[in-house]
Amino acid sequence: MSATANLSRKLDALEPLPPWVAWLAIAGRVVVGAMFIFSGLAKVLDAQSFMAALPGYQIPGWIVPLGALVPPVELLLGTMLLLGVSLGATAAATLAMLAGLSALLVVGIIGGELGSCGCFGSYLEMSPELALLRNLGLALLTAAIWVNHRHESADWLNWRIAALGSLLLVSAVGTGYTIESPKQDNSLAQVGEFFPDEWFVDESPDMEGQQLVFVFAVNCEHCWNAVANIKQLAAGGDPPLMGVTNGDPYEIEWFRKTFEVEFPIYRYDPAKFGDAFNYWPALYMLEDGLILGKEEADIPGLKTFREVTFGAWES
Repeated sequence: MSATANLSRKLDALEPLPPWVAWLAIAGRVVVGAMFIFSGLAKVLDAQSFMAALPGYQIPGWIVPLGALVPPVELLLGTMLLLGVSLGATAAATLAMLAGLSALLVVGIIGGELGSCGCFGSYLEMSPELALLRNLGLALLTAAIWVNHRHESADWLNWRIAALGSLLLVSAVGTGYTIESPKQDNSLAQVGEFFPDEWFVDESPDMEGQQLVFVFAVNCEHCWNAVANIKQLAAGGDPPLMGVTNGDPYEIEWFRKTFEVEFPIYRYDPAKFGDAFNYWPALYMLEDGLILGKEEADIPGLKTFREVTFGAWES
């Protein structure tokens, strides 16, 4: 007999349950459901900040892209809790997700590199310790939902409809936000400001003279696509180029070997990476640490850089 079935049998022996358990279940549906929906939407609207926080959880690089599945699952569970769909199965799935997320938080806290949980993108900063306590409270409310509805059979048709609806909502909100909203650049690395060099890890680069800085994340596929042009710029040698990333030493070594890069790469505090840089891949032009220009997403090749980009930045 499974642990869940055994627990359910013991709870049956205690029937009837106190009335406050039913009220707690109702409160749980509202609180947990609303929290999951808010968290899922926040991640969709600021996916970059959420994905940037994932390396701080000390998970392998190949797992990081799977983080994109978290927002639709949160929206699915939150919607089903608020609508009261298959509450027994929904509560069990929610408990499983909370347990998994809490385990990741514990790993991130122990590793010491997780500054913010990234639970709500950049809309609401929350320390991993506070996020862990929040998950514990949500788990207690979810447990009350499961206790009250554990005998309900799962309606898989409603599950499929809710899952499809959640995925469509993620796609619609994400696409609409990308197309309709102007790009917000609230990063510290702004043209006309000094490059934010106070959060380098292990070693800080020399900021004297003219330099090109390639800001990237090791697990970012768009950054991988930019490497060919970056290697051209680095081979040109004037101005010299260096890389800045939030990856750990093992990830940087993998990046070096995989893409055969020779330019110096400096580690940046993962907790500050999203605050300092609005987008990656990005190319910055510095003069004694002052940012003269930056190019985001579309990194120019050597010919375009010398004939177009460099002149535009200097002017």
